[in-house]
Formats: sequence, structure tokens, C-alpha cells
Amino acid sequence: MRRAGITVSWIIIILLILSSANSFVKSGGDSINAWALLLLIPLPLLFIISERSVSENSEDINLEKWDEDNDEKYKLKKEADDPLESGFDIPTL
Repeated sequence: MRRAGITVSWIIIILLILSSANSFVKSGGDSINAWALLLLIPLPLLFIISERSVSENSEDINLEKWDEDNDEKYKLKKEADDPLESGFDIPTL
């Protein structure tokens, strides 16, 4: 079903582009309708992108169990250096 929805979305995109080009040619380049049809293209694209993200999220992802000991192994120094010693100037207001 997902594949059919994506195919229909691509067909809609192609039809919007063709009808926009047709409107542009018939009006001699003065048609706002041609640009309005092009502005509708993100709607089917939104459907395609959302379907792909759903299928990617639904795949089985093998996550490792969180190891609480990692916090102790990789403790970082959490103290900030003195800005004057690091070479920063005192801001003047």
C-alpha cells in the first residue's frame, strides 16, 4: 500500500508540472495559475517523505543496552577555565 501511495504522489507531481507548463505556454508567460500549480508540489512531496520516514523508523533497530558504568569510565573535567588565563579579555561596557 505504501508503494502505491508513493507512486500516486509522483504521478501527481508530474501532472502538476505538466499542467503548470501548459498554463504557462497558453498564457504567453503571464499566468499566475502556472506558478500556483508549482507551489502545490510540496504537498505530494510531504507524503513521500513522511512515508519514507515511517518505513525507516519501523525497521528493527538493534540498540545496545545502556551501560551505567560508562559514566564512571569516561568522566570529564567539568570545571571551566579562568577566562583571563585562557587569553580572553575583560569585556568593557
